[in-house]
Amino acid sequence: MNGDITINQVEALLAESKALRMPEALEIDLAQVAEVDTFALSLIFEWLRQAIAAKASINVVNVPTNLASLATLYGVLDLIPQPDNH
Repeated sequence: MNGDITINQVEALLAESKALRMPEALEIDLAQVAEVDTFALSLIFEWLRQAIAAKASINVVNVPTNLASLATLYGVLDLIPQPDNH
């Protein structure tokens, strides 16, 4: 992914992701993501719900500092599936 994950992009990103087939193992690389807001967390958790429903594994890699800070503020950082959290 690249660009922003904010309220302005989240609906389009969710629609695009729902149109794709869920692989057995999904890795979401956020290295190129610039701006985020709480909607980015919502989108990640929606992808996690979709992966669980499809019995797929999911990992989020290269979580930007600003997203990690938001997740920490809301107490959900440990709920984001990251390779280091396994």
